[in-house]
Amino acid sequence: MSKLQKVKNFNFFLFSLPVVLLFLASCSAKKSSVAVVVDRQTYDAISEAVDNYVNAITTSDREGVLVVDIWNNPDSIKNKLKEMYASRMLEGAVFVGKIPVPMIRDAQYLTTAFKMSQKSPWIESSVPSDRFYDDFDLKFDYLGQDTVNTLAHYYSLRADSPQEITCDIYSARIKAPAGENEYEAIADFLNKAAEAHENPEKMRNVLHFAGHGYNSDSMNARMDEGSALREQFPFLNEYGGSLTYIDHTFDDFVRDRLLTSLEDEELDLAILHHHGSEDTQYFNGTPTGGNIRRWIDLSRDYLRSVIRRYDNPAPQMRRMVETYGIPYSWVSDAFDKDKIYLDSLNYANKNTMISDLEGYASGATIVVLDACFNGAFINDDYIAAHYIFNPGSTIAVKANTVNTLQDTWTNELMGLLNLGVCVGDWAKGQLTLESHLFGDPTFAFAPQYEEYKNLEHDIVAQRDNAGYWRKVLDGPADAPADLKALAIKMLYRNNAITSDELLQIAKESPYMNVRLEAFMTNCKIADENLSEAIKVAMYDNFELTRRLALIAAGKNADPMLLQDLAKFYLAPQTTARELFQLGKADEIFENEEFVKALEIYGEKYERWIDEKEFDALVKRAERSYKSAMADIETLMSDESSARDKKFAISRERNNCNPFSVDGLCHVVEHDSDKELQLAAAEALGWFNFSYMKPQILQKCKTLYEKVSDEDVKNELLKTINRLN
Repeated sequence: MSKLQKVKNFNFFLFSLPVVLLFLASCSAKKSSVAVVVDRQTYDAISEAVDNYVNAITTSDREGVLVVDIWNNPDSIKNKLKEMYASRMLEGAVFVGKIPVPMIRDAQYLTTAFKMSQKSPWIESSVPSDRFYDDFDLKFDYLGQDTVNTLAHYYSLRADSPQEITCDIYSARIKAPAGENEYEAIADFLNKAAEAHENPEKMRNVLHFAGHGYNSDSMNARMDEGSALREQFPFLNEYGGSLTYIDHTFDDFVRDRLLTSLEDEELDLAILHHHGSEDTQYFNGTPTGGNIRRWIDLSRDYLRSVIRRYDNPAPQMRRMVETYGIPYSWVSDAFDKDKIYLDSLNYANKNTMISDLEGYASGATIVVLDACFNGAFINDDYIAAHYIFNPGSTIAVKANTVNTLQDTWTNELMGLLNLGVCVGDWAKGQLTLESHLFGDPTFAFAPQYEEYKNLEHDIVAQRDNAGYWRKVLDGPADAPADLKALAIKMLYRNNAITSDELLQIAKESPYMNVRLEAFMTNCKIADENLSEAIKVAMYDNFELTRRLALIAAGKNADPMLLQDLAKFYLAPQTTARELFQLGKADEIFENEEFVKALEIYGEKYERWIDEKEFDALVKRAERSYKSAMADIETLMSDESSARDKKFAISRERNNCNPFSVDGLCHVVEHDSDKELQLAAAEALGWFNFSYMKPQILQKCKTLYEKVSDEDVKNELLKTINRLN
């Protein structure tokens, strides 16, 4: 009988514990631990594979701990993890099989983009999220279990909870697509993951991909991403290192090029930026044309697709012929069976669906699916699962359970993977409510540099030691960029870095990734230095930093940024995605002042923006401003309909227009519609970047004392905590 079997029998049969704990290494105080949480049915079916994996992740610095879940309740699992965090220096948890899924409500601001009405069915309007398990500070009220999908348990984020995510541990799911082979699939993966721990190699090969319509198809964004990756992974600048870029424009149907590239087992990391759903990766859009015949074919394809949307297509065909001056033959074959088949085939070839991944063997060790819904593990089947449950060598996937914002820092701290840090400890510092790991989070490449071989352990053992991280930040100037960025993050976690210091780092660091980390951390602190931090970041040489700064500027709305925003509005150097993020700049300032600022640069850039174009921009700005003012009048007027107020509140939730604050407060204090009061109180919590935040915070505190309804007071308390 093996040592593992002896320990298992001793714990279970002699003590009849409610959970089986297998401590697979000596319980040294210096050791961290990882909990492998598996449901009883899965463990009974594949115990050998589970035990093999737990053994494999046990090292001289870390012990594997098996936790067999017999509660089927998220709270019980979380309590066990918290207990291990306090007593066993828990660093992470791996959820194997059918572990309960927390479905989070009343916390949409902890996602990047999810804003569905919570009146929709709960299974759709809640966010499947393991932040319930890995951020121990968050507080929830239990709402109940779904009657159909019994893995789903609904929770509401409480008002007295912290209102930001700071993961204490990492977590990952190993949940196979439902079916008769799911236990076998999990066993095969666990054995594959265990084998990957035996002789990990150093990283050498990275790939990044841009799908159709992502980040406005900005080439500047892609070029700068390549530069940032070379900074994070210095081996890419050496002989033998490889950074590959694939763009959707390379082929009409780029799927085969991309999937073939991902099959390469020499590929260490693949970062895929594209749109997605639960069962599809969207790669291509409408192709471009190189000659007249090609343009005609593309035009006919498009017109056929439009015509097929109508129940009575004949009038639409006539309208198209008259409007576009085209022959009737261009649209007359829209319902030809052969055309319908070919068009549907072309559409399918633009994307990758679950059916396309059946039998596929992905070779990239780590895959990042920077897309919506690809990680929706609440479903029986989902895209991310097919990248780990196959014969290939993919060990971990990062993906999202709901929709996600395009303008996020997907590659934050990614260079830690080059320093021997495991996938989980890389990812946990930048997880949102919707982002998740799948597969083995404990996997780590061999460290590129011997001097950082202990970093993986120190991230856990020194997590509360601000002095340690201060030495890292103040250490050699040529230390890896993401090591410095990690130090910033850890110092912030320990309340040991100031906005003044971050501002200096953003101005002086030679590393683009460190400057961006300093800026993003200043956005979290969001004190009196935020406006200045935004202005500094707007002129960084890293396109992503500029883009994220412009997003923050639109929500900050400090008049000191007016001239700079006007310049970006007109400058020919402004990238496509930066210009996209400037869309609301014309309504957050007094229109007269904004137009004056535009005029200063209108003359300077007159070759680029002629008089006609400039006048059109001014008129658009006037329309946007009037529309914003109309929303504010709607909020202030007791005669406005509930429908109009609801729409206006929804807009301000996204826009954070400083002019709307009084209107939102008016609704909270005076409106008789409780639903509108709650919505307005919640919308005020989105003003965390606003230069008016101190005044907004005081207004909310005053409202909290004035209103009597407990639900409205609770929402105001949540907003106060968010702004704090």
